[in-house]
Amino acid sequence: MKKLITLLLIIPLIFFTNCNEDEKEDLKPGLPEISVVDISQESGWDYWVVGKDDYYFIKSGYSIPEAVLFHSTEANKNYTVLFTETGQLDKVVVDDYIFIFRNFDGNRVDIGIVYPDGEIEILREVDTGYDWDNLTYKSESSTKGWSDVVRWTGRVVAGVPCALSVAATLSTGVAAPLALWTCGNYLLGLSADIAQHEFDVHNGYTDFVNTYSMTSTGYSCGTGDALSCVSGIGATALSDFADDLEELEQRSGEVQSTEGALSYGYGDVQITLTWDNEADLDLHVIDPFGEEIYWLDKYSASNGTLDVDDIDGYGPENIYWPQGEAPEGTYQVYVHHYPWTTKPTTSYYTVLIYAFGESKTFSGSISYDEIVIITNFDQYGFKSLVIQEPYNISKSKKY
Repeated sequence: MKKLITLLLIIPLIFFTNCNEDEKEDLKPGLPEISVVDISQESGWDYWVVGKDDYYFIKSGYSIPEAVLFHSTEANKNYTVLFTETGQLDKVVVDDYIFIFRNFDGNRVDIGIVYPDGEIEILREVDTGYDWDNLTYKSESSTKGWSDVVRWTGRVVAGVPCALSVAATLSTGVAAPLALWTCGNYLLGLSADIAQHEFDVHNGYTDFVNTYSMTSTGYSCGTGDALSCVSGIGATALSDFADDLEELEQRSGEVQSTEGALSYGYGDVQITLTWDNEADLDLHVIDPFGEEIYWLDKYSASNGTLDVDDIDGYGPENIYWPQGEAPEGTYQVYVHHYPWTTKPTTSYYTVLIYAFGESKTFSGSISYDEIVIITNFDQYGFKSLVIQEPYNISKSKKY
C-alpha cells in the first residue's frame, strides 16, 4: 500500500473552479471543453480527464476501465469507482461508505451499502432512472484506445450519482454523505460523447494551462509554474484513492458478505455466511417446524433452500425463503467448522441475516469442528436471549 501511495503522489493535477455548465460562452473559441492526458508513463494510472469544474483519473487494463477517482467541485468530494472485468459498475467508496452494485436490469439495480460502523443494508430493484442495459463494454471506434476507455468510463460513472442519490432517499442512514451528489454531471456526459476524430483533446492540458492562470482558485499560479503550484492538490486527491483501497481491504469481510447476499437467492428471510480462509464452514438453519437446512439436506418443506454450499473456502453459503413464503415462528442459525484436517483450523466469519424487513450482522471466530450458535429470530425480530439448549445439528461426514 505504501508503494501505491508513493506512486500516486507523483502525478500533478490541474484544478479548475471558475467555470460551470452555464458559462460555456466564456471558453475561448476553439478551446476543447475537455482535456485527456496520458499519464501512463509517470504513474500506475493511465488517463487524467479534466473539464471546466471536475476531473477524474482512470486506471485501465486491456482498454477496459478498472478504477476511477472522480472529484466533484460542487460537492467538494471525491468518490472511487471500481469496475468488474467486463467494465460494469462494481463498487463505489465515498466518505467511508461502500456501495456495491449487482443485478442490473434496465433502470433497476440492487445496491448493497456497507456503513462505516460495519452495518450492512441491501436495497433491491432500485429504480435509478438510468439505463444500464446497454453497458456492456465494446470498442466504439475502429481502433481501441484512449477514446474508447474515456467514453466508456464517462458513460458508466455518469450513472453513479443518480444511483447514489436514489439510495440516499430510500435508505435511512446514507442521506448525509450523498446529499450533494447530483445526476447528469457535465464532464462525465461530455466525456461519454467524445470521439477521437472529432476533438483533438489527447494530451491537450497545455491549452488549459495557458488559457486559465488559475488565480481565481486562490493559488497564485502563472502559466510558467502551474504544474508545480498544483502538484500538492493532485497528491491529496490521489492519496484519497489509496485510502479508499485500504478501506476496502480492511473491511473485506463485510464487503464479501454483502456481495454474497446480493448474488444469490433472497426473499422474506435470507441468511448468508462468509469467512476469511480456505476452511470449510457450513451454515445450518432450523426452521420454525424443526427441520434443518444444511449441505446434506438443502431443501425444507417450508420452502427454505440452501442455494450455495462452498467447500473451498471464503463462502458464501446462502439459505433463503422466497418472498411471501417464509413461515412465521422461530428460526435458529448455526455455523459449523467442518473438520478437514488439511485446512485452516480457525476462521473468522460474518453472517448477514435479513429477516422480515430487519437486518443484522454477526461476526466472530470459530475453531476446528466447533459449532457456534449465531442467533434466533422470528417475524417480530431478533431475540434478545440466545438459545438455551443448543440444537443437535447434523454433523454427517461429507466423504
